[in-house]
Amino acid sequence: MHSNYNELIESHKQSCQNNDCCVNNKVANEKGKKFEIDSKENFIKMRIDNCLIVNNQEKKCDFGFIRNLNDEFYFVELKGSDVEQAKKQIINTITYFEENIIKIPKDKRFGFVVSSKFPKSGSDVNNLIQDFKKKYGKSLKFKNKILIYKPI
Repeated sequence: MHSNYNELIESHKQSCQNNDCCVNNKVANEKGKKFEIDSKENFIKMRIDNCLIVNNQEKKCDFGFIRNLNDEFYFVELKGSDVEQAKKQIINTITYFEENIIKIPKDKRFGFVVSSKFPKSGSDVNNLIQDFKKKYGKSLKFKNKILIYKPI
């Protein structure tokens, strides 16, 4: 268990150097989906799936971004069409972090899902967002294909 982000990054430096697990970057791309942070600030992108968390028993999200300015952490899943599953992967990752990697205060956790096919039912998505905000983090955002996030 790590007490801060620097300790987390330092402990994974070997895998970070070899596999681009940790890089100064604000963009994640995968299979036609893209998440981008629109900011002049420094962010560290961490590949979570098969880098930070390597076991295959855990369903986890694809990437995490550390906002150096205020210690926010962005959990990012680039998904096909199953946004419910994407939310579960983000929640599983948060839980795994809390139990095994680093405790991140709820108001510093943000979830982002970029899907190839966004569901049409607004109430389903609103329920997912409200559930996430109540139990797991500050906000959860969904977008089709490309999500550009501008931190406040």
